[in-house]
Amino acid sequence: MVAFEAPVGYRVRRLAPADLGAYKALRDEALRLHPDAFTSDHETEVRRGPESYLGRLGSSDPLGGTFLLGAYDAEDRLVAAVGLEREMRAKVRHISWLIGLMVRPEHGGRGLAQALVQACIASARSAPGLELITLSVTASNEVASQRALRVYERAGFERYGLLPRAIRLVDGSGRVEYRDKAQMMLRLR
Repeated sequence: MVAFEAPVGYRVRRLAPADLGAYKALRDEALRLHPDAFTSDHETEVRRGPESYLGRLGSSDPLGGTFLLGAYDAEDRLVAAVGLEREMRAKVRHISWLIGLMVRPEHGGRGLAQALVQACIASARSAPGLELITLSVTASNEVASQRALRVYERAGFERYGLLPRAIRLVDGSGRVEYRDKAQMMLRLR
């Protein structure tokens, strides 16, 4: 098992089935607070049960490279999480997707996002045959988007493209806004 570094007062570990309720609560909150940061929407996802995330734990992934990691505070509360999902199709099994990096607002600015991304990379490096981590991140001038881009860039991810109008947001009055997604990758080998 890989040991993960975490900021003082926190610990990082892989999530287990018993953690899925806390994971869902964290995810629902992130989707509600930051609708432009995720391709999933709060209204749909809030109806899912915690068990629907069981596949993200990677127990059916024989090669490794699919998992959820969480950061826990001193009271053992899940306050941040990130996931990695490995492609299972034969021709692209060497690729994984970093998904759903989220930190509760009251725990922001303490290095948890960076610690989780580094732990994710370390775990990915131990998965046989995994060569590449990819991700998409909202590319806007908003502070949260810029912070997320910097976290990934500091971890060694490089931009390789931009998907314009990747997210379509409709507000209560029917006004439509779009957000672009930066495509990023990190070579493991």
